[in-house]
Amino acid sequence: MNENALRPSENFKKMAARSVQAIILFMATYVILVIFTLALTAVSCYLGIKLMQYIRSSITFILGIGLIGFGFMILFFLVKFVFKSNKLDRSHLLEITRADQPEIFKMIDEIVLNVRTDFPKKVYLSNEVNASVFYDSNFWSMFFPVRKNLIIGFGLINTTTADELRAILAHEFGHFSQKSMKVGIYVYQFNKIVYDMLYENESYDKVTRGIAGASSYISIFVLISDKIIGLMQQILVRVYQVLSESYSKLSHEMEFHADAVAAVTVGSKPLIDSLLRMQLASRSVDIIYNYYERKIDDCIISKNIFPQQILVMNFLAQRNKLPFENGFPQVSIGYYNRFNKSKISFSNQYSSHPETDERIKRLNDLGIPVVKPYNEMANKLLVDQEKIAEKFTAQIFQHAVYREQPSLQQLSDFEADFLKENDQNSYPDIFNGYFDYRNPYHQFNADAFELPTISSELNVEEFFDDNNLSVLYELKALEADLAIIDNIDSQVINVKTFNYDGKKYSLADCRAMIDYLKNEISKKNEQLVLLDEKVFEYFRFLAKENETEATFKSLSIKYKRVAEEFTVQEHAYSDLANATRFMHTSASKEMIKRKMVVVKKEERKFKDCLLAIVNNDEYASLITEGAKTALADYLKHDYKYFGADLYFDEEIKDLFFAMNFFGGVIVERHFLVKKELLEFSSKLTNPVLS
Repeated sequence: MNENALRPSENFKKMAARSVQAIILFMATYVILVIFTLALTAVSCYLGIKLMQYIRSSITFILGIGLIGFGFMILFFLVKFVFKSNKLDRSHLLEITRADQPEIFKMIDEIVLNVRTDFPKKVYLSNEVNASVFYDSNFWSMFFPVRKNLIIGFGLINTTTADELRAILAHEFGHFSQKSMKVGIYVYQFNKIVYDMLYENESYDKVTRGIAGASSYISIFVLISDKIIGLMQQILVRVYQVLSESYSKLSHEMEFHADAVAAVTVGSKPLIDSLLRMQLASRSVDIIYNYYERKIDDCIISKNIFPQQILVMNFLAQRNKLPFENGFPQVSIGYYNRFNKSKISFSNQYSSHPETDERIKRLNDLGIPVVKPYNEMANKLLVDQEKIAEKFTAQIFQHAVYREQPSLQQLSDFEADFLKENDQNSYPDIFNGYFDYRNPYHQFNADAFELPTISSELNVEEFFDDNNLSVLYELKALEADLAIIDNIDSQVINVKTFNYDGKKYSLADCRAMIDYLKNEISKKNEQLVLLDEKVFEYFRFLAKENETEATFKSLSIKYKRVAEEFTVQEHAYSDLANATRFMHTSASKEMIKRKMVVVKKEERKFKDCLLAIVNNDEYASLITEGAKTALADYLKHDYKYFGADLYFDEEIKDLFFAMNFFGGVIVERHFLVKKELLEFSSKLTNPVLS
């Protein structure tokens, strides 16, 4: 192996040293708190026993027990992590053996030998587009070696070459390849334990609530212990933030090291190619899931979705003009970053990956060539791959409910229907996906078409190039991040900390972050509004040049009207949807009655909008006779939805049918009018074809 590439960097050594220092600081703080708690427990036990000895009554007995338990509750909070075990649910996994899959195990043997690590305890397949190493862990895992298990996603095997798969697996084992990396694994495990102790307290809270419910006297001591534990948590959280930040930086270095291991084992290029393609492969699976979700009413399923994954992936690649090599799309870093603008993460507070750009840069800097290329599709390594694929496909569909026995769709039928749907539900290619996320400019006034037209210095390709699309994707990411942080602030998302742009923030930082994001969103919107105005004027100029200005004006005004209607309709729908959200959760009778007042208020606005589309001929083609009858029945009733402490299920069923139908119809109407305008505009760029 290339020892220079695998030698721990100075930055790794520095981050490892800081992490160890942070652990020592945390342990010192923790020991002080434990000593304090032991003393408190001893005192509370002494006072509790004396109370029961000197004043003999049922009340003092309960108070004595509460006083004794008071100290032990605090002590248990501090040591409960010793008893906690983290075990991965394996119900969705398929274990494979050397006898089952000799080629896969041969590949793992070679990697283990080259990487100088241990063979995994067990090897599993999943339906995911990923690979990972895991082990069941607890407190004692820090002191006793634990053999790791390997998961290989079938969706990953299906979309990589053999070299790319080997590189990904070498990366996973690279984390455990050298003694110098052991400190990183130790810090990881310690960090995870501390995080669980501070933030994963649901079972502990449940136990203490149960104890408090046993007696109002005991609940006093539970309340006091909660206050003391809360103060201890505040102290430990401050120290933990130092540890967490150190580990976040250390984990980056561990990822870079694992990448270097993969590059030395296989070569730089296979890992780069697989990293960049993984998102496209995963997105293809999501598209297939959404496709079959829409087919539930038609009772259509697939026997094997994985050939469809390749079909969709290749379709997306061709549409985005990506080159192919060894039968697979070659994704550029520019295309990869097009959809990766979000800067927030909070799902895993004790692990962090560096940006893909930086990983690829370092892999390119290593520049290690592939010695013996093996560019066959990785799925050819599997024995009975079709049987395995069908098993995972059946797993995907097992929870869907169909009104009758579903029929199996052939690959050719899927391809024809998928392409037809895509054509029906997409805008012309010349817009490069810009209008998938943004509406045409419609803020013009009535005199806009009377103004003189001016030739633009830009052409349609420059309007919708990757630079302008990048601004659009950044805006969408900012809006998504704002919604997430707003939900964190209101505790709809129940997390204590989150990462934004590589830095850690707490609940107290949410309001400042919200103001910052709103300001950034405003800036991006200003940029895009200027672009939208230029695009509008560009097509208005082309329409006049082609003597079709009257048609362009008519379609633009029509879209302006529909877009404004859609805004009102969308607000009416979302306001009622928000008002009825409580119906999907458990709520007290008093709360239901209070919430129902808001529902009835929002329903009045919704019914006005619904009645308007039912009576509008422009929507006639989108509303079937059966739906029209059901909607008319809903509109003529003034449902109560709740009474005598019970929901009226049939009334609620009618309400949600009306809401879902309304939502679908207004989106479809808006889409069709928008597409009509955009298709006409696209033809203006090539009047010969029109």
